[in-house]
Amino acid sequence: MRLPRSLIPAAFFLLASSAAPPPQITVARNEVESRFPLAAVFTLEASSSHAITDVVLEFATDAKTCGESTDRVVPDDFAVGPTVVAHWTWDLRRTGALPPGTTIAWRWIVRDDSGAELVTPDRTIVIDDTQYDWRETTAGPLRLHWYSGDSSFARDLLEAGEEALQTIRHATGIVYEGEIRAYVYADASAMQSATLFAPAWSGGLAFPEHRAVLTAIAPSELEWGRRAMAHELTHVVIGHYTFSCLDSTPPWVSEGLAMYAEGEAEEWTEAVLEDAIRDNSLLPVRALSQIFSNDPDLANLSYAQSRSLVAFLIEAYGPEEMLRLLDEFRAGTPEDRALDRVYGFDRDGLEAAWREHIGAPPAPAVEGPGARPTITAYPTFAPLVGVPLAATSTPAPTPSATPEPAPRPGPCAGPAALAAVGLALAWLPRSPRRW
Repeated sequence: MRLPRSLIPAAFFLLASSAAPPPQITVARNEVESRFPLAAVFTLEASSSHAITDVVLEFATDAKTCGESTDRVVPDDFAVGPTVVAHWTWDLRRTGALPPGTTIAWRWIVRDDSGAELVTPDRTIVIDDTQYDWRETTAGPLRLHWYSGDSSFARDLLEAGEEALQTIRHATGIVYEGEIRAYVYADASAMQSATLFAPAWSGGLAFPEHRAVLTAIAPSELEWGRRAMAHELTHVVIGHYTFSCLDSTPPWVSEGLAMYAEGEAEEWTEAVLEDAIRDNSLLPVRALSQIFSNDPDLANLSYAQSRSLVAFLIEAYGPEEMLRLLDEFRAGTPEDRALDRVYGFDRDGLEAAWREHIGAPPAPAVEGPGARPTITAYPTFAPLVGVPLAATSTPAPTPSATPEPAPRPGPCAGPAALAAVGLALAWLPRSPRRW
């Protein structure tokens, strides 16, 4: 039975009013210090009327992800007590570089021994390369950042990017939506220092999951720079479109499309292809489904053939079929099955049709049932720590008295000329993602 208020002893109200207030956790400091490109340091200072026993950091980036998007870590440097100061350093040398302009979001979960819990509001920080006085201009989905050269230099690069997007649209039907950030460094060493693991010869990197491009283009290298910008932007567009947990896009497709978007084939690619046709030394299409060789001659031939194969498929069968092929790869369809569903032939059938198209002799016969030709030599490297998980490289221009094609890197998956990224990806920690 519920007692009338008048019958409840006054001492009860006195006891209730004098009871201790519930425990309250307060935060005095909650920040991130960017040490681009090496690290980001998270710091929390919190207090409670009881001993704080648990501190958990949740963080992520704005990168596209196919799975769990938030990482959780427990700082190990704080002492249990009514006031704690916790630090945690995200070492990008271990997990892979982040491109400039990446947004990091974070929050803390704090608990004390009374059972009280505090979840801090979500906060964000944009990681930038503050060594340079960046200028910015935009056109369509492209946001270009540069610090060397005048406005006409930037406009030329934006124009090259827009032309590449139009080429990809006509070649595949893909209409890119969203923004792409492009950072133009004045020289290769400056760009490489911002990426931690870029090879010494690289002049461009694409981060499809982050929708970002880094290039090293001096105003005096504009002709090369236009091609580099088109190449890397294409990697972002195609990589973003096919992104999934199952993506099976082979190197010859991604690199072939990137080279196709550069515009007319360069003289060196035509020369390399003609020499291989004349010498009957073309690489099997099946060999182009793997990481390209680190041997300069084989790498150059791999790129030249990839462009020619993609151009053949687009010009002979149309952009609708190329888009269907990319859809199959996004769904994780194995290469031979994807080609058969779209074009009615597997890689061997593709090679036969393509060889006839370019006037090359039929592929050499392969002895033994189920045997596959293997011509390209693939170097073996020890696993590397910290290879960027979502980057593809473009070589910087190399001045020479007699211009020759510089060896191009391997496919979109890290500084692939190192040729160990496939192995490294199997055990490297995944990069933190967005919420």
